Amino acid sequence: MKLISRIASALFATLLPLTPALAADYDPPIYVDQAPDYQPVEVGSGWYLRGDVGYAFNKPYDFSETPAGFTTKDSPFSGSVGMGYHFNDYLRGELNFGLLPTSKFASNFNSTCTGTQTVSVTSAGGTTVFAGPSTRGCEGSNNGNNKAYDVMASAFVDLGTYVGITPYVGGGVGVAYSTYRFAEGDRNCVPSSTTVGNTTTIFECDDPSGYRGSAKSEKQFGLTYMLGAGFAYQVSKNVSVDVGYQYVALPSAKYVVSDGAGAAVYKKSLDYQTVKLGLRYDLW
Repeated sequence: MKLISRIASALFATLLPLTPALAADYDPPIYVDQAPDYQPVEVGSGWYLRGDVGYAFNKPYDFSETPAGFTTKDSPFSGSVGMGYHFNDYLRGELNFGLLPTSKFASNFNSTCTGTQTVSVTSAGGTTVFAGPSTRGCEGSNNGNNKAYDVMASAFVDLGTYVGITPYVGGGVGVAYSTYRFAEGDRNCVPSSTTVGNTTTIFECDDPSGYRGSAKSEKQFGLTYMLGAGFAYQVSKNVSVDVGYQYVALPSAKYVVSDGAGAAVYKKSLDYQTVKLGLRYDLW
């Protein structure tokens, strides 16, 4: 019995220092919450850039009273650039700057310009100079032009996408800036110099401001609005082609035309219908 007790005591004394180490091996595990997955931020999500060109198939400016002999030139083309934002899959808004159709007209006639003529005659004895007032035939013109620009805020409703095509309807309001100018009796005096033999003739025009005739011009701001419809076709992940129709009105815009006698007639209110072809680029 004493031998067994001694053996047990020796084993106990041997195992006792190991008890803390064995206990440490069984400490409860430490749990760490898993970090959330990284989500990249989409810079520009929802925004897009856009631009288009348009063709007005009815004339915004009324030249029905312009007499024969006046040449008129309407530019039916328009264009705009801007940016938009997708609020959701069906509603989006845009802000655009646009150049609207323009027009100009003119009637040319023969006129007379005054100036100073200098004649220099060179001979063996030297050069003799004669100077004095003179006149020259020149071209006169009654002419005018009209221009307009706008800044438009618009809203559109996309009506769903079918085989890549998204039809839409919408409208907008904005501010239009329009200008006109009409000049009556405008003349284009041209200086000249000729040499025949030993004689040189120089003609210099009088003050050019005297050849501008009577001119009237005006610049104005006013309301503009638009109603439109069309469809977009997505050609790549970020690019869509936009084809649309718009009715555009500038109810307070003034413009100038010519009456049956060639004098200026000032009219008010512009409206036109246009077809547009454009591109959209989504910033995501």
